[in-house]
Amino acid sequence: MSDSVAERPLFLDESTFLTRITRQDGRAIEDALGGPTLFEEGVKLAGGVVEATYAAADPPLLKRLRADRVPYVVDPQTVRFTGERFLQVGQFERIPYAPKAPLRPGDLTNSAAAELALAVMRFQQDVGASCYLAAVLPQQDADLQAWMIHNEQLLAASCAANGTGEIERRPLIAQVVPGRQTLASPELVMNRLMDHPIDAVYVQPLRLNPAHDSLEKLAQYVEFLLAIRDCGVSVIAGRVGAFGLVLQALGIPSFDSGLCQAEAFDLASLNRPLTERERQRRADGSSGGGDRRVYFELLKTTLKGRHARAILSDRQLRARFTCSLGCCQHGGFEELPNRRRKHYLWVRHHEVKELSNQPTAELRRDWVHERLRDARGAGSAVRKALSNGGADLPTFEHLDRWIGVLARQTRLTAAA
Repeated sequence: MSDSVAERPLFLDESTFLTRITRQDGRAIEDALGGPTLFEEGVKLAGGVVEATYAAADPPLLKRLRADRVPYVVDPQTVRFTGERFLQVGQFERIPYAPKAPLRPGDLTNSAAAELALAVMRFQQDVGASCYLAAVLPQQDADLQAWMIHNEQLLAASCAANGTGEIERRPLIAQVVPGRQTLASPELVMNRLMDHPIDAVYVQPLRLNPAHDSLEKLAQYVEFLLAIRDCGVSVIAGRVGAFGLVLQALGIPSFDSGLCQAEAFDLASLNRPLTERERQRRADGSSGGGDRRVYFELLKTTLKGRHARAILSDRQLRARFTCSLGCCQHGGFEELPNRRRKHYLWVRHHEVKELSNQPTAELRRDWVHERLRDARGAGSAVRKALSNGGADLPTFEHLDRWIGVLARQTRLTAAA
C-alpha cells in the first residue's frame, strides 16, 4: 500500500460500479445526472473510468464531475499502442503521449519507459483525475518476458514519479492486462506488484467476454482477481457488465463497464488495422450503424436490439420488465431503446446499491444467486414467448455458467 496524501476515493475500498465514460456515453450520463424532473435528483455516480481519447477533448462532463466531487480515473489506453489501429484513429492524435509507431517487445529503454509513465501521469493530472492509473502494456503470451520487463519499467517509473517534481501525490492504481499464461499463473504479476507502493490494481484480460466465456475460463479469472485481493490490495475488474455483481458477491469490490457496451474486451480486435471499407465508412462519417442494445434487469443480460424490440412489442411479455427508476418512470417502456444508456446507468447503480446493502458476505452471495436463478427462469419465458416469431432467439446460457462460478467459489470458501 502507498502512503498517498491525496484524498482516497471510496471506490478503492467499497463496492462500487465505475461508469466507463466514452464519447458515446457522455450525453446519456449528463442526462442521468440532471434528474427526471425539477423535484427529483438524478443518478448519483460513485466513480468513473474516463477513456483518455474522451478526456483529451476536454468535455464539459468532466467539469461537472469535478464540481459534484465524483472521483474518476483516466484509462491511458496505452495498450492500444501495441497495434497499428491507433495510428488510423483520429482521436488518438489528441493524446500527447501517443507514440509515432506501434510499440514492440524490446522497444522501451528505461528512459523511454520513464518518459511515457511521466507523460501519462501529467496528462491525468491535467484533466483532474482523482487517482493515477499507471501506464501499462499487454502481457501477451508471445514474448511474455519482454512484456513483463516493460511493465515493470512503467510501474517503477510511475511510483517513482508520484509526488515528485510537477506530479502531485495521488493514489496510484497499477494495471494488469494478462494473457492466458499470466491468468493461469497469478504469481507472475503478484510478486512484481507487491514490491511497489500502489493503492489498487485494475485488471483487464487481453480477451474477456463474461457472457460467452466458458465456466472454467471465468473461474480462472475470478481466482486471479482473488489472488491479488488476498495480497491486501483493492482490485478493480474492467469491462465485465452484469458479471460484476457476481464478482462483488465473491469479494471483488469494484468493476466498470460502459452503458450497454464495453461489457467485453478483445485487444486483438481493437488493435487490428482498419480495412479499406472501414476507412471509407469513417471518411463518410459513418461507422456502419451500431446495434441498439438494451439491458434488462430481470434477465441480468444486455440483449441485442432486435431481441429487445421483440420483447417490448409483446404486451404480455414486456409487462414483466417494467422499470420504476428515474430513467423510466416518466417515459413509455416501449421507448426504452431510445434511452437505453441512461437506463443502464440507473439500473446498474440500483443493483450495486441493493447488493451492498446486504450485511454479510453470505447474504450477498445468496442475493446474487437468487437473482441469477430468477433471470434464468425469465429467460426461459422470453424464449418460449418469442419462439413463434421465426427470428433467432436470445440465449441465456451464460446465467448457468455464472451460477456455476458462484457455487464453485462458495464451496472453496467454505472449505478453506
